Amino acid sequence: MNGSREVILGRIRRALLRPGPGQGQEHGSLNGVQSSSGRVDPVQLFGQFQEQSERVGGEPRLCTDSEEALRGIQDLVVAAAYRRVAVSNHEICRRHRLAQVLSDLLPEVSLWIEEGNSDSGSSRRRNSRQLAQADLSITGAEFLIAESGTVLIASTGSSRQISLLPTAHLVLATPDQICPDLAAVFQQLGTAPEEGRLPAALTMITGPSRTADIEKVLIKGAHGPVRQLTWVIGRL
Repeated sequence: MNGSREVILGRIRRALLRPGPGQGQEHGSLNGVQSSSGRVDPVQLFGQFQEQSERVGGEPRLCTDSEEALRGIQDLVVAAAYRRVAVSNHEICRRHRLAQVLSDLLPEVSLWIEEGNSDSGSSRRRNSRQLAQADLSITGAEFLIAESGTVLIASTGSSRQISLLPTAHLVLATPDQICPDLAAVFQQLGTAPEEGRLPAALTMITGPSRTADIEKVLIKGAHGPVRQLTWVIGRL
């Protein structure tokens, strides 16, 4: 099963790396704009991600440092009257000691630290119950895709439910995680299974959940969070 999966992913990567009709620019450029060093300008990358994310109802934001991000989270929770917050076990959340700091800043809020992919059935069920009751979940991202305003989250060390069950979902990332397009993401992930860099699952989120299946009326939150926020922490 894993062998078939890697074969399929390999074909997708190779297809993405081949230029299509009318594609004359070098891979890795963003609308033909590059920095003097030949790399894509991070300001341009974030600008495109912000534009595309807002176009589909996302709420992107640039925070210059962790202090600004933590103040922003505090303001967000208070303004939206969120009472239950779930924090991922993602590396970026641990690095900023998110659960501990928010516990001090928001003593009236119930905080839940995600248990991740536990092998225990009772632990998974408890995780699901807590996440389903959460008003806000905070996770980290592996990549942000500027071309479509998409957030890419890996299953490593966390459950997929934390980005699907709460009412609102806040993703934290750093400027170096923004890629021009999906092809650039696969280049960083690697193309060979033996490299060991591919997680069991990759979740791609483009804006908040929405559907118009019922009488052509747009409904948000039908299949996931009503709000999708993406905050990039660091200077461009």
